[in-house]
Amino acid sequence: MPVGSSLRRRKEPADVGLDRDHWPDEAVSLPEPVVEFSTKFEEQDRYLDEAEADRIAGRADLDALRETALAVNEVITERAAETGFVHEDGKIECLWVDGEIRVADVAGTFDENRFAYDGQELSKEVLRQFYKAYDADWVTAVKDAKAAAQAEGVADWKSFCEESPDALPVDVRDTAGEMYAAGTNAYTGTEWFDAPAIDDAVDAVRDL
Repeated sequence: MPVGSSLRRRKEPADVGLDRDHWPDEAVSLPEPVVEFSTKFEEQDRYLDEAEADRIAGRADLDALRETALAVNEVITERAAETGFVHEDGKIECLWVDGEIRVADVAGTFDENRFAYDGQELSKEVLRQFYKAYDADWVTAVKDAKAAAQAEGVADWKSFCEESPDALPVDVRDTAGEMYAAGTNAYTGTEWFDAPAIDDAVDAVRDL
């Protein structure tokens, strides 16, 4: 589980099977996958307890949803291991169609999931962590806006945020683009993009 995972804010290490008092400052492996449920049709994703998840799911069975999530996780994790990646966490979206649970949208991308390669995070989390140092005022403003929106029961937190993020430097945008392209090539085993070798792309990300 990566440093940026929201699960660290919602659970203690012991809740997920770790013999620790505090979360470490680096990624950590969990003994077993953890499946959680959240909303997707709201302005801001909201994690649910099982009772509310069961009510919202309607005819879809929570155990079946959990089995689907674990099956998708297994496929992505095995493919990652085959290609030198570590699958740290991710999400799927599901639909109820003709009496069946089906995976909607996409799975196993650098936006839906977090991966690491040679100890380096490779996902959109790279840019999130970069912004924490590059534009700390905006990061704080977003956090405060979300808290204010939640306190007032308002879904759209953006109306509470008066700050705008600083534009990313060109070299950072280029590095992120090459991370996505090189990572896709390496993960799929197909040269979809004219991109650096994965090791070179990882080194560039590490230098940000």
